[in-house]
Amino acid sequence: MRAGRVNMTENIREALEEMILRGNFRTGEQLASNAELAARFGVSTLTADRAVRLLVDKGLVYRKHGVGTFVGSPEQREQKQKYRIVVADRKFPATPAWESAMGIRTRISIQNFYMKNCDVKLIDYPTVCDFELFQKELTGIDGLLITSGFVDPVTVKNLKQLEIPIVITHLEDELELPFHQIMFNNRRGIDEAVERVLVQDPAEILIVYESHANGQCRKEIFEKSLIAAGYPAKQICSHCVETDALVNAIPSYRLGLKLSSKVQGKFIFSTSDVVSFSLLEAFRENSLEAGRDFQLLSYDNLEDYGYLPFAEPCLTSIDAPKTRLAERSADLLLDQIEKGADESVVVRIPTRLVIRKSAFRV
Repeated sequence: MRAGRVNMTENIREALEEMILRGNFRTGEQLASNAELAARFGVSTLTADRAVRLLVDKGLVYRKHGVGTFVGSPEQREQKQKYRIVVADRKFPATPAWESAMGIRTRISIQNFYMKNCDVKLIDYPTVCDFELFQKELTGIDGLLITSGFVDPVTVKNLKQLEIPIVITHLEDELELPFHQIMFNNRRGIDEAVERVLVQDPAEILIVYESHANGQCRKEIFEKSLIAAGYPAKQICSHCVETDALVNAIPSYRLGLKLSSKVQGKFIFSTSDVVSFSLLEAFRENSLEAGRDFQLLSYDNLEDYGYLPFAEPCLTSIDAPKTRLAERSADLLLDQIEKGADESVVVRIPTRLVIRKSAFRV
């Protein structure tokens, strides 16, 4: 589970920080290499490197390119800049589905800021819309991390009046805006799935999508990838779920009941795991099993992020790496605060296919 990686990084960081603050290392003493730390703690070198970078951010150690990592002096720790960050994101009830799908991204970004000795303040959508209130909340702030769901004509007008680094996160398509952006590259995981769909050559493909922007984006990429690979457009049928399933799952369940008589032998692509879980519940009431009576491909991979509505993980799903997006969002904002550059940076994080029993199992 990817959340476990964050915890392990933090555990290593805490252990090394405690040793440094207790005086187990002398100022200027060389720290073990990433490979040595990885072997000592039983983790990957990438995880060890993340832990060391957190120590660098706190001024506890410093790196010499091509030489190694060394313990910093108490004076270096005191001189380390403390940034003030505002995170503009939704404040939802902490339901398991919401936490796995959305909350984890905000929580990990904020956690990353805290680990890097930043002050963090969370604001909501009405605050971003009210420019006077927005300005007041941003007084003395060094940077803003804002969710894509808050970006619209009203808020863009306010954002353009700011003179601090702004990172828009949780995107799935690039916006024509002069801000830093971080998004999922959905095409990577979807193209991987489409290759497997074409091998099966289903008689009909059903797409179930939510009406919000991300749902439509995933649907369009899947359709275009299928057609570009030679699958007949006339054999693709789409069904829209008008309500966000995180808010209300009943429409998805009702659609599942409606489709139960039509899915035998079909291939289904659902643009949301939350929608897929409701569909599966309806299908099971009609004695239909994914992977046996029909194939179901989903999007989100929530089962890898702690949301397990069934006894065991079952959905073949396109993984949108939420932990990586959250970490990269925080890193990008801090990097832009420190650089003060005038270019706009766009980061695309690749998705990938995770195969379970609902589709592509041989």
